[in-house]
Amino acid sequence: MKEIAREYLAEEGADLKEGKAAFLSVDLVHGRIRAYSADEYADIAPVLVGSGWHMRWPIPPVDNATANALIADTASHADNLFNMVTVRVEPDPHGVILYAGSGTAIDAIQRRCAREWRTFYEASERI
Repeated sequence: MKEIAREYLAEEGADLKEGKAAFLSVDLVHGRIRAYSADEYADIAPVLVGSGWHMRWPIPPVDNATANALIADTASHADNLFNMVTVRVEPDPHGVILYAGSGTAIDAIQRRCAREWRTFYEASERI
């Protein structure tokens, strides 16, 4: 079994609050999970997402400690997903083949990201 690399943010800080949109991303080619924000990818999906080589889920603009907890909570599902794909490079079109069971891992990551949004909105309503 291959294990996915976890790219954590520095514990202190709020890196995801500086960009236009924040995402949790799983790189299915190189086996990495990370959280990032990016202005340039907020309105359109990059080609790596469109081809299926990367999967990403929108997350709220949280602090680094919360983003790192999200990475840790979803890493086992990302491991499962990474182990249930084959990268297709020949023939065209390039992309990723998802095998049976990969949908369960995708759903688990989506539910965890949705829970983060719920927590974010509940906290903003209390303010």
